[in-house]
Amino acid sequence: MSISLEEIYNHTKERYQLKLLTGTNGLTREFTWVQLCEDIGNCDFFRGHELVISTGLASMQENWLQDFITELIRHRVCGLILNTGKYIRPADIPPEIIDFCKEKHFPLFTMPWKIHIADIMQDYCSRLLHAQEQESRLENLLAGLLSGGSQGEKCQQELTARGLLNLPFQLVVFPLTAAQLSHDQEQLIRLTCKRRLNHFTRFYSILCHARQILLVFGQPPADIHNCIIELSQDLPADCLSGHIGLSQLYDNLADLPTALKEARAAAATARLQQTALLSFSELGPYRLLFMSEQHSLLQQMHREKLQPLIDYDAAHQSQLLPTLRAYLFHNSSLQETARLTFTHRNTIGYRLRKIKELLGCDLDDSEDRFSYMLAFYIADYLQLTAEDCP
Repeated sequence: MSISLEEIYNHTKERYQLKLLTGTNGLTREFTWVQLCEDIGNCDFFRGHELVISTGLASMQENWLQDFITELIRHRVCGLILNTGKYIRPADIPPEIIDFCKEKHFPLFTMPWKIHIADIMQDYCSRLLHAQEQESRLENLLAGLLSGGSQGEKCQQELTARGLLNLPFQLVVFPLTAAQLSHDQEQLIRLTCKRRLNHFTRFYSILCHARQILLVFGQPPADIHNCIIELSQDLPADCLSGHIGLSQLYDNLADLPTALKEARAAAATARLQQTALLSFSELGPYRLLFMSEQHSLLQQMHREKLQPLIDYDAAHQSQLLPTLRAYLFHNSSLQETARLTFTHRNTIGYRLRKIKELLGCDLDDSEDRFSYMLAFYIADYLQLTAEDCP
């Protein structure tokens, strides 16, 4: 939920007789405020993402418009409305300026002099404040859902009243590298997300929650994977772990806590596998483990199956545990296991005989092989959950 130049332009272009001259590709940008500016020297006061209105009062100076727009772009202003008719006419805007703004994806509008600047500024500021209030309230409601309990129930009731509870959504988790973002870092991430997400969907929410950035995609796009990858390339790399998790698609926001658990599991597995993005549906057997509440049982199963090898390797500086893993996960192939472990085939044969002796198992039996493969999946899961603990 946000407000972009495209949205406000489409809603108000007839009322204020706005004409977009160029910069269509920049219309998805968020704008945070509307500002009247005539003096290029005042550009240093911009914080970024303002929509600027100018009457062209300084148009008697040579190259003023080129210099003015260059400074606006340098200060990350999102667009310019020229109030034409008194100090500058539409015909005074040269093709070179149009081409420059197009190249920079900088929206340039004209508005006739008869439109009162005070009216459009008051209207736009009011719309911005309303959008910010709605956005903040939605974020609070979603955070309340994640809290659960009576607070979660109250948030469900309000979302139902707003007609938002039965909304298809997916959740994306971007784990953070720092315990807490600075205000400037959080604002940069929010504005970057909004600029990119406005290309893909009109309903989304951004939350900072427990060392994570959460993106809730309402009515997620079909190419959500590409959207996430493109977005991740725009975000500041020093703040994020680089491993992203995506939940399954749900049709009710009441399932947000489950979606968060899924997305966190996918992000953790992406870290294990050293890949940029994984969805929960791609996790295979890990899905059962991450959704299990029987943590102590999983620890017991892991110990029962693999502890003898762990103890033997520690006492003899041997490699029985990684050998068994490579053997099981590569179709019980001696040749492939030898290649992966950089070990002679005969040595692999000796290790497997020792493994069978220590474990008392039959690796030719499918049930035994499955139980030990499951134990290795559990080992990965226990490692991931231990790393996620503060």
